[in-house]
Amino acid sequence: MDTKTKRWTLRVTPAQDMIVRQVVSASGMSLSEYVVSRAVASAVEDLADRRVFAVSGEAWEELQAMLDRPLTAKPKMAELLATDSVLDSE
Repeated sequence: MDTKTKRWTLRVTPAQDMIVRQVVSASGMSLSEYVVSRAVASAVEDLADRRVFAVSGEAWEELQAMLDRPLTAKPKMAELLATDSVLDSE
C-alpha cells in the first residue's frame, strides 16, 4: 500500500455532513476511508466513461488502417449470433 502523503480539505453543509456520517457509521469505515474510496471509485468510472481520447498521430493512423480493412466473413460468428441465447429460453 502506498504511503498517504496528500491531504484534502473539504467544506460541506451540515446536511451533507449528517448524511455522509450516517452512511459512515453504518459502513464501519472511517470518514476518510469512506470519502476517499467513493471519490476514487467515482473518478475511475468517470474516466472510463470519457468519450474523447487523445492519441498520437501514429496510433490514429493505425486505427484508421484497421477500420479501412475489408470485412472478413465469419460464418461461425454468424451462426452463433443466429441461435437463441440461454437467456432467451423460458
